[in-house]
Formats: sequence, structure tokens, C-alpha cells
Amino acid sequence: MSKATKAEAAHDHQHPHEPGDLKALEHKAHGMNRLGRRFLGANLAVLGVAIMMIAIAAQTMMIEPRDRRLVMWALIPAVLGAAMVAMLLARPVARDAKRICSAAMKVAAGDLSARTGVQRNDELGEAAEMFDVMVLRLDTVEQERSLMLSSISHDLRTPLAALRAAVEAIRDGVAPDPDLYLAGMERQVRALSSLVDDLQLHTKIISGTMELKRSKLDLTELADEAMETVRPLAELRRIKLLLEADERVTVDADGSQLARVVRNLLDNAIRHAPDDSVVLVQIHRENSVASLRVIDEGAGFPPEFRDRAFEPFTRADEARDTRTGTAGLGLSIAKGIVTAHQGTVGLGNGPGGVVEISLPA
Repeated sequence: MSKATKAEAAHDHQHPHEPGDLKALEHKAHGMNRLGRRFLGANLAVLGVAIMMIAIAAQTMMIEPRDRRLVMWALIPAVLGAAMVAMLLARPVARDAKRICSAAMKVAAGDLSARTGVQRNDELGEAAEMFDVMVLRLDTVEQERSLMLSSISHDLRTPLAALRAAVEAIRDGVAPDPDLYLAGMERQVRALSSLVDDLQLHTKIISGTMELKRSKLDLTELADEAMETVRPLAELRRIKLLLEADERVTVDADGSQLARVVRNLLDNAIRHAPDDSVVLVQIHRENSVASLRVIDEGAGFPPEFRDRAFEPFTRADEARDTRTGTAGLGLSIAKGIVTAHQGTVGLGNGPGGVVEISLPA
């Protein structure tokens, strides 16, 4: 046997259920009733042993032949009745096992909407329930993957198209102001870089590999620095950034990650606030809980969006603005980071948009 043939044989041995074999497996699954036959066979075997023991005992005790025949004739309807009961008990077990197998074949073929439909108060029912839960999670993961790929491709399309148009204009010498074109290209590159950073952090959050470097830090000072970072963006639309804090609030947290949370919330508030308005940051402590609220004077979060506001790749405005360099990950990343700090994040009641985070102080 050649090396190639051996490799193919090994591959076939490791993967016996390739997509091409699904039809054969499905036909086999629908045509088998081995579980019911084994159940029936086991019951009949038990009855056979019982009959043999009765016969031996009757002969040993020297029962009269006439009485022995009566006993044996009495056992015939008992055997038939036991066989019928065994068949009745085996039928639902075999049926439900076939349902599980059929659902597994559909999932293997790519149908993640398949469910067993089995409801039993035994181990077979527990196996069916766990199977349905597993498929539901697979379906959720697949939907998130499709949404992620769709969102990423959508958000990459506009900046890449703008970069390509600018490069072609400069190369062909038709750009009236090359420096202006280069400045625009720089903005698009920053947007792409921000998008990549968000995706990388989102991956770390959902995989549980994000590392926190905790230290004692002043939440008020951290919020003030975050506000200075986004102030140029606010000034473009004449939005005032205000900070209210009754006292210095200290938390044990990762400064860089928590600063990212505040910047994300401020960036989200600025993008949804009207021109010539105010974005307010409030910080206070109550007992052992530190709270930070970001409030804008916009329209607030739509009711239909509130339940999924912190899900990845979602936005209150379905008309995507890819110039912001975001992929609907701001609030999702904020929740992941805050949760890693044993804190909570949620939406407050308006008017306007209100997001509040709470951390152990």
C-alpha cells in the first residue's frame, strides 16, 4: 500500500461520518429498531430462565406429571402477556431513540433548527434535553458568527472604498489637495485600527482570556482624563462635557480597561447627542458601591433596542455610520469589561440616553 493510500485510509478511519455518508447513516437510523428488539429479547430471556427454573423445581419436587402439565400450560399465557408488555414498553423507548438519532442526522447535515421533541422523565429524556440545549447553543453561536461576519464586512467596506478612491486620485494626479486627501486617509486608517482593536478585545472577552492589571485608582480622575480624550470630537458639534462628583471615589480596577469603558460610553453619548447640547458624567459612592453615569440629551434608547443594547454588533440606529469606525461593539465591550471587574452595567431612564456602571468600591 502506497503512502497516499495509507493516508487516505487513515483519514477515512478518523472521519467515518463525512457529509457523503449522511444519507446512508440516516437510512440506517430510520431502518433500525435494535433497541426495541434488545429490550424484548432481554425480557424474554428472563422469562425463559424463570420457566426453566420452575420446570427444574417442579421435577425436583416430584410433582405429578398431570400437575406439571397444568403449570406449563399456565405459563404459556404468562409468557405471551410478558412479551406483549415488553413490546409495549420497548416501543416508546425505540421511538424516542429514533427521534434523537433523526435529529442528530439533521444537525449533522447542517439543520440547526432540528429538535428531538422527546419529553421523558428518565435518562433517555435527559439525553434528549441535553442534545436540544447543545443544538440551541450551536445555533446561537452560528447566528452570532454570521452577524459578526456581516457586520465586519459592512463596516470595512466604506473606509476601504474611501482609501482606494483617495489612493487612485493621488496616483492619477487628479487630487486637488493631496494633503487634504492624506488627512482623510489617515482618519480612515484610524477608524480601521479602532475597529480591529475592538474586535480583538471582543474576542478576548468572549473567550475569557482578557487579563486585568488591577490597582487602586481615582474614578473621578480617570473619567476626567477620558473626557479630555474625546473632547475634540465633542467640540466639532459644540457639545459640552461636564463632570459631577461629590467626592473622590477610589476603585480597585484595571485603569486602561476601565478608561476604555468610559471613553466608549462618552463616544456613544456624543454620537447620539444633538448639536449644542451637554453630555454629563456623574460619579458617586453609596456604601461600598461606586457608580458612574453618562447622560446625553439625545432621543434616548428606543424601547425595542433596550433589551439587546449590550449585545455585540447591534446599534440603536440600523442605518450604519461606518465613518465612526465602530461595529456596534461599544456597549458590548463596556459590559464585558465591567463584568470582569465584578460590576454591573445597565441603561437608565431618560430623558435622553443614560448608561450607568456600578463597581465595588
